Amino acid sequence: MREYAILTVRPSVTARLVAGALEAEGFEVRLSRPGLGAVYGLDAGPFATSVLVAAEDLERARAVLGAIEAEP
Repeated sequence: MREYAILTVRPSVTARLVAGALEAEGFEVRLSRPGLGAVYGLDAGPFATSVLVAAEDLERARAVLGAIEAEP
């Protein structure tokens, strides 16, 4: 069973964009959002969406995310 680690926590729409960019780079990505946040439309703080990658890919994913965010 593969272990996943949290790369970042963002609002749902942004988390989906980050996940898509990472998947395009070949990462296996999972999104996790607390149930109450989804039910009540809460999308900040503890109700934001977590972007998870395989634990062994975490450092490489951080580098890729940093490069993506640095682009103008």
